Amino acid sequence: MKNLLFIQIVLFFVSFCCYGEEINVIENYKGKSFLNAIDITKLTKDCEKNDNFWHISNTEREEILERCPINQMASYFDNLYDVIRNNIVIYDDDDLKLTINKKIYNKTVNNKIYPVKELNLSLIHEGNLEDKIILANSSYDVEGYYWLSNQYYYISPNMDIYILLAKDVETSIKPIFWKHYQIDKKSLQFQLKALLIDEGYKYQIIYPDQFKILEGSLETSKYQINKLKTCYQEEYSTSCSIESYRFYHNILSQKLNFLKTKNPHANELMEIIDKEINMVCLTSQPPNYQDETKNFTYKITKCLTEQLHQKIEDIDQKLAEYYPHQNIK
Repeated sequence: MKNLLFIQIVLFFVSFCCYGEEINVIENYKGKSFLNAIDITKLTKDCEKNDNFWHISNTEREEILERCPINQMASYFDNLYDVIRNNIVIYDDDDLKLTINKKIYNKTVNNKIYPVKELNLSLIHEGNLEDKIILANSSYDVEGYYWLSNQYYYISPNMDIYILLAKDVETSIKPIFWKHYQIDKKSLQFQLKALLIDEGYKYQIIYPDQFKILEGSLETSKYQINKLKTCYQEEYSTSCSIESYRFYHNILSQKLNFLKTKNPHANELMEIIDKEINMVCLTSQPPNYQDETKNFTYKITKCLTEQLHQKIEDIDQKLAEYYPHQNIK
């Protein structure tokens, strides 16, 4: 995905210029470097299984499984869960340490219990825990469709951490989200720099002020206009929420262009407005698990759309000065 490649290039130079140093994590615990720049669209295609997957020869099945990079690194992470028992120090530089610890528990979602294995990465300074993130996890549905949810990681020498969560169902292995963190030695935090979500819809966030939908258009939307006007208020109607955001974003862009024709000196620019409202709305806690993506998407798209709606009303008031006797909405 060209967009994701662009993210990687930009964030590499940001990381190098701002931090300019490397960390030497113990080799056995670095994860898989494949995760630092993935094409989620290609990954989804490579990890699909044919409709007749269970009716073909073992050799053919092996060829299909080998085509999926996630299958190639699964055993590495399975082994990590066996090797890691207590806290393991993977980086130690004077007063700063990075440790991995394993956690096994049951997670309850919609009254269903899911067994979970989890690896957490802790940033410790002078003996104090400063920050922690979920580095890897594995869970499965023991009652329903028996899908697996697996999160994988890579810790680069440039203090970048890349995380991919994927869901393994009978028909395919499907990426859910990809994250890019940076280890900030000054603030002693894992700073989330980028988030890409693919959960029936694709969008990317580059923190703190960039939000972009990666596919689809108003012309191809399955929702009627009347629905798009209000569905951003409906929790868990996430695909419609995204389309509603796109609908109001398009309206605001058109009105700004119209205002520009009436007042060439107007300083209302879509790029600046986007950054302003994104700064306000991209503060929600990002998802850590697959079942949290819908609620996260609903929260940010509702906030973004409300901000757009308010801005449209502001522009309408300015346009009304040029058309005092007309309804310009």
